[in-house]
Amino acid sequence: MSLYSSVSRRYGLFSAGALLCLCGCRSLPLEGRRVNREEQLSGYRDDAARLRGLPLTRGVAVERETAAALRGSLEEELDEPENRAFMADTALLLRQFRVLKPGDSLRELYLGLMSQQVAAYYDPEKKRVAYVEENLGGGAKGGAKFPGMERFVYVHEFCHAVEDAHFDLDRLEKASLVELDRNLALTALAEGDAVLVGLDSLCDGYPVNTATPLGAALVRLMGKMDMGDSVEEMGACPPFLAGALMRPYLDGAAFCNRIRRDEGWQGLDRAYRSDLPLTTAEILYPERRYLTPFTPAVFTPDASLFAADEQVCATNSLGVLGMALWLKEEDLGGVRGLPFLEGWMGDRIYLVKGAGTNAVQTVWLSYWERPGQARSFQKRVAQRLREGSGGAPVAVRREGRLVAAVWSSDPACPAAACDGRAERALKSRADAVTPSVLSSCWADLPLPLRFPVYAGHSAGCEILGGCVADVRGGPDFFRVNLASGLLLNVENTPDRHHVSTCWGLLRHVADAQSDFTYWQVPAVATWHRRGSGGAERYRWSLLGGLLADVSDRRARVLLIPVWHKKQG
Repeated sequence: MSLYSSVSRRYGLFSAGALLCLCGCRSLPLEGRRVNREEQLSGYRDDAARLRGLPLTRGVAVERETAAALRGSLEEELDEPENRAFMADTALLLRQFRVLKPGDSLRELYLGLMSQQVAAYYDPEKKRVAYVEENLGGGAKGGAKFPGMERFVYVHEFCHAVEDAHFDLDRLEKASLVELDRNLALTALAEGDAVLVGLDSLCDGYPVNTATPLGAALVRLMGKMDMGDSVEEMGACPPFLAGALMRPYLDGAAFCNRIRRDEGWQGLDRAYRSDLPLTTAEILYPERRYLTPFTPAVFTPDASLFAADEQVCATNSLGVLGMALWLKEEDLGGVRGLPFLEGWMGDRIYLVKGAGTNAVQTVWLSYWERPGQARSFQKRVAQRLREGSGGAPVAVRREGRLVAAVWSSDPACPAAACDGRAERALKSRADAVTPSVLSSCWADLPLPLRFPVYAGHSAGCEILGGCVADVRGGPDFFRVNLASGLLLNVENTPDRHHVSTCWGLLRHVADAQSDFTYWQVPAVATWHRRGSGGAERYRWSLLGGLLADVSDRRARVLLIPVWHKKQG
């Protein structure tokens, strides 16, 4: 079930609005006839399949729900065994990290937030799209103020139906419930994919989408968006939980577009089928953790770490996104300001209970690419833990690349107990393929000339980080940019072709899934076509329309109307 929060609505529509306003071209006329509700929904369904490039192979029911019925559906979903176990483990984890206060219920916070924010969702078990009219229309949230919101919501949710039909979302979701980081990574992939399709649907009629250079630049900004203002709209929801619900939409869109721009939608198909991202590090740092071989560190605790009368009641992983949200508290701007997180190689959290006690002690192990990154993380974690400890003992130790943090939920726990366990934790083994310190530092240097190679994906050359020149290619694509694409931009993928020069004044772009072709010769002529068959729309003009302005609906020569088709 996907969250469609108020911030997602605002940012998604802002992005599309910016695309339409800045593309510098005239839109093609839309069909003028009125359509009934059923036909409109059928159009949204067809748009999702067409834009994603995959057929919707089974029927999808569309049902209306009230806010009360939505809450009932959510409760029914949370009561499923795997979801109940995941919610219990996550609640315990967040309580130990002091995200949840002693009296907070994660279940009630989640139900209250989702009941107010969800406008529509796709149910992979019942194969239906349900919409909540109070949240989708002109309810208390003011959804009616956002033009195109309904189209975005439905196309987004029908895209989930397409994903489910081809990749079995229900199976993937259940497999991801083993830990928080893996679940956030899958959510980012699925939601980012659907955000791109939803935004592309809003660009219908314009020679631009999220894969063209301007659209791609705006999508990249999603990963840098600060959502602090939106937390206030979520009432008592802790910022960490708000960020965990919203950031996968933004970071996931940036990740999916990174893959799609090179390999087309087929690259995302491959990600679902054979190269699923299992960590948020892969989502946030695709060049370092996804396009290059990467396996998270595997931790083997030392035999002395846990006493014979103790029980490890739960294990988990916070991951890069979880770390960023926790370390930055109220700031939900993602990983900005935490450069050491690029060096995350893995983390494992052990929640330990002693015999005859309800107190839980947390042992958090993390492994880093360089000792310097481990040192920076150690300082931030120690500061963050002590700020909210209420005087309870905290121990944070480091040995090379390995960091161990230990604290207890019992303020009366002796400090020596935490110190001793932290020292024993550093004896644990972390198995990971780690680059040498020299090669890791070399990869971060701002070298004027680089030759990035991603095995099985692409190879190329960058001058001054690609600002002067960026040339790269892979099995199914190539790209040439000069002066960040202002002087020359040539891109070819399985889905699209793009050629522009002279700051985009001379331009040709064609996209198979968005189904448009556009030519522009500065001050001379433009040509724009979208659709095919009876749905084809086209427009061309000479000398800005002064000499001729022709579309599938009308024609003018020297500003004199010579033909006009009546609306059907």
